[in-house]
Amino acid sequence: MRKSELMTLWNVESWSEEPYGVYFVSCRLGTNYLENVGQAFQKLNFSCTNYTEAEVLSLPPWEQLYVELDELDQLAQEIIQQEIPQEESIVLTLTDIMLDKSGCYDAFALGYDVGESPAGHLYVLVPFDENFTAQQDVIYETL
Repeated sequence: MRKSELMTLWNVESWSEEPYGVYFVSCRLGTNYLENVGQAFQKLNFSCTNYTEAEVLSLPPWEQLYVELDELDQLAQEIIQQEIPQEESIVLTLTDIMLDKSGCYDAFALGYDVGESPAGHLYVLVPFDENFTAQQDVIYETL
């Protein structure tokens, strides 16, 4: 895929190639646009850690991920809600899509900013394999 095609597909606002990876921000129409016009456009942060620009552009799943993202988001949220006690149920918004050559997120992970916790600012990640199958192990990270 050419960079211009990827940028058009994901409506990329900013693109950065750093020594430790490629990072970009996408602005896409969210699924809740009919309910809340103020949140119609959703920003997604893409982190492709340890990838070069050429490697990012050669990754095969970009179009499939774009098409299936809402469905994958719903599945990830269901997995997270199973981990959280019902009385603590929270509203989650997809904020990040992470790829890492080390495989720590399997093929990629969908990330959700949960907010402050006793341990610090909390992110919840749901990893997916190359077949877009969610892994049942939720990853918790704090900043």
